[in-house]
Amino acid sequence: MSDTLDITENKLKVTAITYENGSSPLKVSEVDLPVQEKTIVKPTEVLVQVKATSLNPVDTILKQFSNSYFGPKQKIIGGDFSGIVVKAGDKTSLKVGDKVYGDLLTLTKQGSCSNFVIFEPEKILVCEKIPDNMSFEQAASLPCVSNTAFQALKKYSGNLKDKNVLVLGAGTAVGCFSVQFARHYFEAANVVATCSSKSTEKTEKSGATLTVDYTKGEQFKYDQLLGFVKSHGKFDLIVDCVRDESVMDHFDSLLKPATEQGVFAQVTGSYLLDYSDVKLSNLLPSWKRISSGFKTSFGFSKYAYAPVRTSRDAEYGSAIAKLWKEKKLEIFFDSQYDAYTGFKEAFDRVASCSAQGKVILKF
Repeated sequence: MSDTLDITENKLKVTAITYENGSSPLKVSEVDLPVQEKTIVKPTEVLVQVKATSLNPVDTILKQFSNSYFGPKQKIIGGDFSGIVVKAGDKTSLKVGDKVYGDLLTLTKQGSCSNFVIFEPEKILVCEKIPDNMSFEQAASLPCVSNTAFQALKKYSGNLKDKNVLVLGAGTAVGCFSVQFARHYFEAANVVATCSSKSTEKTEKSGATLTVDYTKGEQFKYDQLLGFVKSHGKFDLIVDCVRDESVMDHFDSLLKPATEQGVFAQVTGSYLLDYSDVKLSNLLPSWKRISSGFKTSFGFSKYAYAPVRTSRDAEYGSAIAKLWKEKKLEIFFDSQYDAYTGFKEAFDRVASCSAQGKVILKF
């Protein structure tokens, strides 16, 4: 696809992966994006040539629940991206030539799977400069999942240094980054992680001090966690990346109470590890979650519950840069595809949750 700007009558023609509603197929389309006369971007905007995007389950969820009447008629899918700034408004901190990564996840505006994107850096979930020697593919892998993981760790109100952290679902991308942040950035003494045997090596490489194979059953998992607690003390923070709410029945044995700053942080998402046909019921909060959230809000619970969502964080970019510079940031790929010929296979792989690492589209 062309790297040159095609602008006619204040409209920039981009080549993107689009859809109209939840039932329409993804396809490659030309989309006209409105631009400013002469300057192309507004003072608060930048125009970025996209080099890579990474796909996330939330992309498939947003598509499935979209309709033809909400948002643009021709919707560009995707949130995560990396690329090069080709136009920068004078009220932004970026300049032409800067290499950036970010997250355009939105319900009402265009997404990231396009050869060019226009956005306001201060208004999207993530927009950071790519650290030196990090590839576009590596950078595109970061925004949604690593920022969500960072938010989960920050649900602990104190200092996690020398504390105990449990990550449920460390084989997921969010779980993998949760382990890394907990161990290498927040300097937790112990990071225990549940995952399947196929993710053990990746989880240990990320910094887990103990892995527990959840596929061996609930009793095995609980016995392993209880054994850790008897030797090292209860967990200060539990990060649940897969809605594994069975652990909530064992808080008395595993988690420090709210009076000792203990927190159970739960990433929102689907109960099912298959996003190809998500139902609303798969996304609704359980009674345990609703009850825990209510009791925490009103001070009725012995244990603190905190829902986790991706959000803007001024510390996030510097945390990524620090770990990358110290060579303590592991980025795991599953597969890479040409954006315009392999997008269907790539999205199918993400939707089925069969990927062992990030799935990348290269532009």
